[in-house]
Amino acid sequence: MEVETIKERLTSMGYECVEGDDFAIQYSIREVEQYIKHFCNISEVPACLEYVWIDMVAGKFLQTKKAMGKLTAIQFQPLLSSIRDGDTTVEYNSSYTSDPELFFQTVLDKLINGHNLELLAHRRIRW
Repeated sequence: MEVETIKERLTSMGYECVEGDDFAIQYSIREVEQYIKHFCNISEVPACLEYVWIDMVAGKFLQTKKAMGKLTAIQFQPLLSSIRDGDTTVEYNSSYTSDPELFFQTVLDKLINGHNLELLAHRRIRW
């Protein structure tokens, strides 16, 4: 797993990487790798779990930045609150748009914990 891959994922979510993020990203990569290996009882993370690994690393990294006070939830507000096409209107959950902290926590939870089914599919019995 490369730091650049994680930076691309973070950029796609609206986070602009700054100087000094490389070490924290590398640390998160190793932390999540160990978690996946221990959870699944495997010696290597399979290629089919790479996107899970990337999302979990991005989530852990953002969670750490937030805990250190170097990131505000306001940066992750949803871009759209509703879509209107003719006489049909679809509105997204307004609690997310009115509370950026709730939206940010939901994004982090999805990134870090939202892949349990994929991890369970690769879990091995420990003897």
